[in-house]
Amino acid sequence: MNLLSLLSDLTKRDPHAIIAIDVDPDRPAHVSRAELWRRTLQLRADLATAGVGRGDAVLVCLPNSSAWLDWHVAAASLGAHVVGLPPHCEAAEVTQVLQRARPRVAALPHGLPGSRLPELLREATTGGLAPPAVAVVAGPHGEPPVDPSGYDVGGGAWLPSAATAGMPMPVTSGDELAVAFAPSLAAHLESSLVRLAVDSARAIGLRHDDVLVCAEPLSSPLGLGAALAAVAGEATCLFEPTLEAANLLAALSRFAATHLAAGGESVSRLARKWHDTARPPKAPKSWRWLGVALDTPDMAEFAHRVEEELGVTVSGLYGSAEVLSPVALWPPDSAAPRRWSAGGLPVSRDIEVRVVDPDSGRPLPPGETGELRFRGYCVVDHYLGEQAGPARRVTEDGWLATGERGALLGHGEFRRDGRIAAAARD
Repeated sequence: MNLLSLLSDLTKRDPHAIIAIDVDPDRPAHVSRAELWRRTLQLRADLATAGVGRGDAVLVCLPNSSAWLDWHVAAASLGAHVVGLPPHCEAAEVTQVLQRARPRVAALPHGLPGSRLPELLREATTGGLAPPAVAVVAGPHGEPPVDPSGYDVGGGAWLPSAATAGMPMPVTSGDELAVAFAPSLAAHLESSLVRLAVDSARAIGLRHDDVLVCAEPLSSPLGLGAALAAVAGEATCLFEPTLEAANLLAALSRFAATHLAAGGESVSRLARKWHDTARPPKAPKSWRWLGVALDTPDMAEFAHRVEEELGVTVSGLYGSAEVLSPVALWPPDSAAPRRWSAGGLPVSRDIEVRVVDPDSGRPLPPGETGELRFRGYCVVDHYLGEQAGPARRVTEDGWLATGERGALLGHGEFRRDGRIAAAARD
């Protein structure tokens, strides 16, 4: 199964089901599966017209919204891969992506305050790099520019076409790279994305009536992984574009969300918001699960408070650009506070984890601390801009050396304890 067939199957089963909600203070946009399907097929046609094909990169620099799903599915259906950057990224990030990924098209937001993306792209291409064509994307309720030429960075600029009914179902085949995560530009096959989405949805326990808040940028491994897990689990993705703590908590309550997936920094902001108010923010009774890497004392305190006061199950996660995310999480019956730490049980039996002595590579027994290593479909397939061949830090027998400390805990579970000091690896 690929991303397009996953969306097709969901749409055939229930075209009117809500696949995503784009949060807006006044007019939230509820996106049905059928609408997303129409948008994706139209965007696919636009990208093909723009010359995007097998092996090409597409740069996406949009705020969190359902549009990211359009771009990922449409690009993958053409054999292309998405490289994501946040819309307020720095010049060095843009230059690196243009140098190593050579995107054919860049999706930029229209009228986003503070975004300097057209300027940064122009600066990055002055050194002889081929400028991408720019697709100018309006927000869920925004109006596109009358003339997109102001966004042209040297490769032309165009507006995505309005979705129309009756687009033909394309025939897709093969298994190409579908995503690469900056800054390392670790890239993964489309089949790996789909398998992890299905496996992590099952491990989280997502159902058709659940709403998962994506609290991380969709350019990140956890942001994309959580969204695709919600799609594979037939749940609804809730996208809040600012990712501010107050807005996330408000959206959680407003839309009766059941799940929230966030990284450590996001949860730190949520914790500060929670602690800095005399009365804790109102949270819905529907909220059942918070998935995050909780590996600091203040995070454990927050997790304890959330579980005690709200009855929400808090689970640590593990993931990265090299192994996708969430590649592991704790079963709900795991005891706290261990359940709040980064790590858990791999979401699939096809994903192996072991701990080795970082100097000798000798496997270590449960309880001993060493370097975490992974093997399976989750492991990075390639790094953009590098010569073809096995990805760096992957051994001949397929084990990825993560450079992170951890320990096995028995029953397939593991705990992450932080980075290995550079001196210890030299």
